[in-house]
Amino acid sequence: MSFLNRIRLAFAGTFQADVSTVNNDVRHFDNATFKSSFQELPEGNSANGWWNPMGSGAFRLLDCRVTGVWYDDGSFTDDPTKDPVVGMLIGGSNDRTSGKMVDLDPQYQVVTMLWGLDVRLTDDEGATSFRGRYQPNAMRDGWGNRNVNAKGDAAGSATFQSVLEGVSWDKGAARSSRFLRELRATTTGDRLSIRMATFGFCDNPDDARYTLGTVVGSIGPYLPGEPSSFVLGRRFTPAANPFCSWNGISFFSGLVDEKSATLFLDLSNALQIVDAVASPHDIGRLSVGILRDPTLRETSPVGPNTFEELAEIPYREIDKNGQTSWLFKTGGVFAVRLTSEQVALIKDHPIALVSRGPLTPDDTGIGLDSRPDVVAIRESDGGLLVCAEPEVHRVDAPGETSTTLYTARYGAPLGGAVLQLAQSGRVPAQQVPPGDPNAPAAEIPDYGWPEEALDFPSSVETLSDGKVEIRITTRPPGNPRKYLDGQIYVISYQYSGETKAVLPFFEHIALHVRDAFEVPADPTWSDIAPIFTQYANLYPLMSKRIVNLSSPSDVKRHASILKLAFSLPITDPNYMPVTRDLSEPKRQMIVKWLEKVERGGDAVLDAAAGAQPAAPARALARAQVKAQAKARDAAQAEAGASTMGGSRPRFPGKFTSTTGGSRLK
Repeated sequence: MSFLNRIRLAFAGTFQADVSTVNNDVRHFDNATFKSSFQELPEGNSANGWWNPMGSGAFRLLDCRVTGVWYDDGSFTDDPTKDPVVGMLIGGSNDRTSGKMVDLDPQYQVVTMLWGLDVRLTDDEGATSFRGRYQPNAMRDGWGNRNVNAKGDAAGSATFQSVLEGVSWDKGAARSSRFLRELRATTTGDRLSIRMATFGFCDNPDDARYTLGTVVGSIGPYLPGEPSSFVLGRRFTPAANPFCSWNGISFFSGLVDEKSATLFLDLSNALQIVDAVASPHDIGRLSVGILRDPTLRETSPVGPNTFEELAEIPYREIDKNGQTSWLFKTGGVFAVRLTSEQVALIKDHPIALVSRGPLTPDDTGIGLDSRPDVVAIRESDGGLLVCAEPEVHRVDAPGETSTTLYTARYGAPLGGAVLQLAQSGRVPAQQVPPGDPNAPAAEIPDYGWPEEALDFPSSVETLSDGKVEIRITTRPPGNPRKYLDGQIYVISYQYSGETKAVLPFFEHIALHVRDAFEVPADPTWSDIAPIFTQYANLYPLMSKRIVNLSSPSDVKRHASILKLAFSLPITDPNYMPVTRDLSEPKRQMIVKWLEKVERGGDAVLDAAAGAQPAAPARALARAQVKAQAKARDAAQAEAGASTMGGSRPRFPGKFTSTTGGSRLK
């Protein structure tokens, strides 16, 4: 049941995505044509290093507060005097650095992941009730027009669902909170389920909310056998538009718990808004129910004979202070109890949202009272769901990886389902709009080729539990992108014979297949320099404030700390490189060489260091760092002043850019 459980908490607040944007443009990876201006903010028509070249890669939860808790009997409270968890903080670690937001590749930035993120429930004095480590999983259900009054990153939204692992609990806190007692008693394996929706992001360096966005979320128990990154339940899909239905409702999931006779809907990322603090886009009265006639489509009128209404969804609810509160108070989760007749009907009939109001298809201007109820969005045809976990793979060629495909019909595992898989094929380089006088000179490579680098079955059949494992074998792609290591491959999957997609636009299996590499017996600075120089170019915060990886003398002085960073597990927030795009053989070479440097054994480095002392950071870089730090401090101070008040922000990963990826990281 994951976070869609009667026992759950909702939280809301601010997130920070302080990503570096130099690496958003794939052409910046070419050392031969890189310019120092690519590490600066945009100027005029020149994109330079995009909107946050000095970003650290950090992802933080800032002043996120618990807004309500639900108990096993279905009751709810948002009163801290009834349960002390209400009003507590959901935040990050207090004893190590922040988590990191990481894309798979500059040419595939729609499967952003969070690495090294700790999540804690604490009071205002910092006392921890529970803490756990967020398992890295890719974002899902990204769409670019959630905020109808914004453009670019500010308009987008996406979800991050995963589990918190290694959860530890404070016994004293549980004694004082009924919610914590019930949550701990229900969850299994020292795990909790977590879901976050992120939107309202600000990428304007002149704005006090720079690098900040709005987040709403839910935390509930984790139960054995359930996926960690998606809900294996009921799936709602737009009919025609790849991102949302005719009146702006995007993909979302639901779940029917027969034991408690409850239907849960996760609307945290589904409904459009009009500002960064999630004021709702009014589409009139919205209700949920069961289609007695499964043939009804989006925009079809419904009546008592064709639609069993279950409840109205109060998405426009306003609190006593005049502030929109439903999304923040509930985390976007709506639950309704079912009768025994409704439980029987919902097992093999589609669920739908039905609307009546300012927006109706083919609006004729008739009065609201005379307008019909129409299907706003409905469950997928036949109640079908298919989803892959994990969907993102980093593979050193030659090598092998695997993913599991889950299938369900009306929420029940679907055995014997035949699925088809196929590569996207060679994807041509995206054309760059003209007009940038300082555009990078490097050519944008194609991705998805050579296709023979991947081997996997084109058709599979699920077992009785509705699952099937897919083995993917990789061969060395042969460095087709020249100045980038390896190649990006995308594998699509669908039910055999299905012509209508039941998946979001970016729901694929994505792989970064790294080039084959043999570790030199005696590596020298000549082997290391191309890799370190590229990282120095792409991450100026590191090269200008900590260690300049392109400087032999700087690297020599910091060899020990670099060896530690390159030796950490990939899940550690201090892992280098932060982008997690380095193949294991190349990482081994770097560590082997750094050990050699510690022993004073690289004559090539010594000669280079003697000939080229470390360059000091330029005054411009220092001024930029100070300016951005000032903006972040102001924004964080504003966020800390109020959990729900004031303007707040966004979404990690836009869909298009001049280089075929997102603008976020």
